Amino acid sequence: MDICVCSMVVIGYQILNRTAYILDQYIAMRNQSIKFIGIRNGYKILSLCIFTLFPLWAYAQSGKPAQEVLEFYQKYMTACAQPFMEKPNLELDGLFCNMDIKNYVTSQLYKKIIHAYKAGVYGDLAGDRDYFTHTQDFSVEWISGMKTTEIEKSRNNSVVRLFMSVPQEVGESQAVCVRLQREGNDWKIYQVDPSLDTDLPDCKSK
Repeated sequence: MDICVCSMVVIGYQILNRTAYILDQYIAMRNQSIKFIGIRNGYKILSLCIFTLFPLWAYAQSGKPAQEVLEFYQKYMTACAQPFMEKPNLELDGLFCNMDIKNYVTSQLYKKIIHAYKAGVYGDLAGDRDYFTHTQDFSVEWISGMKTTEIEKSRNNSVVRLFMSVPQEVGESQAVCVRLQREGNDWKIYQVDPSLDTDLPDCKSK
């Protein structure tokens, strides 16, 4: 009888131990599963954040149109104020004051100005004025009085008003409407609106 009791105790003990072991294994596996699911969900959330925020970040990293316009006109007026020698093989250099203007204007606008110049119809673009400033003459001194204001902007297009404060002894202040389009992360000028009824357009209508 004692032997039977002992056997039953031993067997019961083994069963309890095995049950505890199985339970421990189950808990461990469940914890691992929870961790895996948590990691997987974490990766999903991270991926979602990357795909959602990266385009916005890239878009924000592109230069602001108003800044691009101001930088272009500062460099353009500075370049045009510098003396330069005409090069026989680069007869069009003087047209852009020897400036690498392709960094700031679209290839379409560049070709349009070149074509008009070669065809003898440059005046059709801006009359007898400079295409970019709509003035016959300008000075590097105007740079300190230039201000840019973004009037309209969409994801890929922008209209910037450039105000040029001209000294009173020279003439009246001027403004031009500069239209830009987005090319990758860059903003490039594709048109400077011709001056119509006023030298101070508000750039709010095309």
